[in-house]
Amino acid sequence: MKKILPVIATLSAAVVAPAAFADSGFGVSVGLGTLGFGVEARKALSPAFDLRFGISGMAYSFSSTYDHVDYDVDQGQAVPALMLDWRPMQGSFRMTAGAAYYNSVLNLKATPAFGYNYTIGNNVYTQPAIGTLNGKVSYHTGAPYLGFGWDFFHRPGRSPSIGMALDVGALYRNRADVRLTSTGSVPQSDLDLEAQNVRGDLSKFVPVVAIGASFRF
Repeated sequence: MKKILPVIATLSAAVVAPAAFADSGFGVSVGLGTLGFGVEARKALSPAFDLRFGISGMAYSFSSTYDHVDYDVDQGQAVPALMLDWRPMQGSFRMTAGAAYYNSVLNLKATPAFGYNYTIGNNVYTQPAIGTLNGKVSYHTGAPYLGFGWDFFHRPGRSPSIGMALDVGALYRNRADVRLTSTGSVPQSDLDLEAQNVRGDLSKFVPVVAIGASFRF
């Protein structure tokens, strides 16, 4: 399956510049980033703080290698998040902390070519013995977020105001639940060991890069 690099969705979109706080305190936004397509609501708490709630998600396919086995991967995810922005200089730059519910499932499929052998668990198996290797990687966990960003508004100090924003940060997700099965004769004991190896190849950090457009009332 052809590799598709996901560069979509938002974990944040935009905030008004300090001069606009006197005019408005609520906004909505849409965006694209590494978590998928996102929508978000934002409430200004003060010239220095904003509170945002949004959800991002996507479904996509790609190829990846875990523990020296090549898999076709179908992934779907939906990530709601609550964020607090702090503007230390009450300008366009902001620092962000928050929490998300990282809800994602990856379906794995590996079919070795004829004549190829794979090490599964503690043993080497031929293609007929493996058949098709199927797996599921599941994340259903809370994930803290830290990041920073900038807001770029076209008409600061005026209401309504339309602008753009850039966010950069990372989520920390807990260990995944990994399960593997085989249509061949690989024993479950080796499949369970292989699942542990796959889990060890998965990063606990999820990079977040997002760009969005917002409308402030």
